[in-house]
Amino acid sequence: PTIAPPPVTPSGFPGVVVFPNPGTTPSPRSDPAAGAKQAPAPLAPAETGSAPVEWTLAQAREALKASTHDRDRIIRTALTFARRVFDFVAAFAIVRGTATGWAAEGDGAEAFQQRRPTIPLDTASVFRTVAMTRGSYVGPVPPDALTAHYLQQLGRSPRTLFLFPVEVKDRLVCLIYGDPGARPISQRRLSDLLLLCQDLPGAFGELILFRKQRYGASPRTALSFDEVVPETSSAGLGWGPSTPSAQNGIGRAAAAPMVIEDFGKTPADFAPILKKLTGPDATARAAAMAELARSPDASAKILAQQFPGPTAWSRLPVQELPDADELGPIPAALSRLGRSGAQALAPLLDADDPDVRYFALLTAGNLPYSELVGGVLRGIFDFEPDISSAARAAAAALRRVPRFVEAMKDLRQELADTDTLRRSLAARALGVLHDRESIEGLINLTGSDDALCAQAAAEALREITRANFGPDPRSWTAWWAENRTRSRAEWLVAALRHPDLEVRLSAIEELSKAINDNYGYFADAHPRDREGAIKKWEAALANNPRLRRLV
Repeated sequence: PTIAPPPVTPSGFPGVVVFPNPGTTPSPRSDPAAGAKQAPAPLAPAETGSAPVEWTLAQAREALKASTHDRDRIIRTALTFARRVFDFVAAFAIVRGTATGWAAEGDGAEAFQQRRPTIPLDTASVFRTVAMTRGSYVGPVPPDALTAHYLQQLGRSPRTLFLFPVEVKDRLVCLIYGDPGARPISQRRLSDLLLLCQDLPGAFGELILFRKQRYGASPRTALSFDEVVPETSSAGLGWGPSTPSAQNGIGRAAAAPMVIEDFGKTPADFAPILKKLTGPDATARAAAMAELARSPDASAKILAQQFPGPTAWSRLPVQELPDADELGPIPAALSRLGRSGAQALAPLLDADDPDVRYFALLTAGNLPYSELVGGVLRGIFDFEPDISSAARAAAAALRRVPRFVEAMKDLRQELADTDTLRRSLAARALGVLHDRESIEGLINLTGSDDALCAQAAAEALREITRANFGPDPRSWTAWWAENRTRSRAEWLVAALRHPDLEVRLSAIEELSKAINDNYGYFADAHPRDREGAIKKWEAALANNPRLRRLV
């Protein structure tokens, strides 16, 4: 029978139904049924038109459990199980705001791999709806033109389609697509597939944790999706997250200015360029960015008038600065115009519209120019939590800009402001910036009568030192007396012995990221095994200059 569950969330498209993802089901490790079946044999590469593998849900979960250190194996497991339901299944990696063809199985898989279709998630289609709502979808193909356009790219003309968003730590990492061709959908098999898909965030989460401990990779980079992106999608952009200038996370887009031979030619009409920039074709977008770069001052003003433009980025508090590409085509283009882009963006940091302020702050983190420092510092004290979080992320990216360095003294003085909310926001920012010189002020603030200030100061101290004494000024004072002469790298190595797993995880993430090695240390390993690795870290403190420069 064809499944047709009741709709619960409107999608904005006539005839399109979006279903919120159900609650988390037991993980494979806690599912007693998972151990009842023998784990399947290792997966072979998919073959075009290959017959579905008749796994049970328990077998598929065991296969997923065995795949959590291998990104491609995780998704191959999901696609193999999805073939029980659909004639064609595919996975799209979410890279810089675009769903990019990654893997496929079933009829048409080989053609899919050759085309490597790309779907910008900021353009109105069922793919954007699923990305924005983070709800799975099963139902008829919606009537909008762009959904039909993207399905044509896939070489599919289904009557029914399935989309499942895989989200890890509030970040969309991939989309699972399926369609049954002319067949009806088995309700029981679709229900089993949804249960397995609910386990995918946990599997990717384990992979990220593994790579963070081993390589210090951030949640965004731990999945290493850059090689999934076709070279043509970045053609003419002059920059990409894989380039060396992007690796340090500071001013990523502006670090590599675009080189344009006929620099200075201002288009008579920007409308056709903007239409290409915000359209569905990746190559046309790249060409539009190249055209805009020929007249950066004029282009930046036009882009600022359209800011933030179409986007698939949900306005939520952020822990890590996104690439400008993830925010939408207009922030992406603006971030590639260097100082002209920064000058045009600066007034938007104080816009009345909170959405504009939020996206402007996140874009500012991709432009390391002094013109943006004042607005970012003011954003730190925005009363809306998601906006102040965006300002902190931007501040971390701009902290080496000379004007920002000069402003740090004023930021530290905010710890003594009479407004308790302002004091707590200053403390959070100083913690994100790993500001050693604010430690004494933060210790004093942990003794505040205001619980919000005391807790913010304690969290900031934990972020800077990787010690953890909560809002206890006496313990922090004793720690500081003993450790003030030591480097931050020494504090982090000492934290590898901390009884709190989260503190150990944070410390090894920073250390291994600094030198791209973990010396065999895993935060959740047996204490005896951890101790052997810590000895190696202690030896490295004296011999590795990169550790001595760690801030």
